[in-house]
Amino acid sequence: MADYEFPDDLLDAQRAYWAADARVQEVTDALPSPQEVLEGAQTEEQGEELARVREERLLALEALNRHPWWGQDRQRQDRYAAWKALQAAARE
Repeated sequence: MADYEFPDDLLDAQRAYWAADARVQEVTDALPSPQEVLEGAQTEEQGEELARVREERLLALEALNRHPWWGQDRQRQDRYAAWKALQAAARE
């Protein structure tokens, strides 16, 4: 894997996405089962909260993917390798 130097705000964006994704999972886990949802057990507030956290996750993903660092030619050549390196660096 190639060596990359990631700016702090890109590492923060990766971590923010993970946090937003974890929040979606928490909200989803707290919902009634799919069968119960079909039967009307999900409240309007639960549906609104799920929509809100999903929107936050989408915005975090967009911020991550639209970071200017990705626009550099070097990163475009092997974006997958750069993406994996970013994830590894963000975990440290």
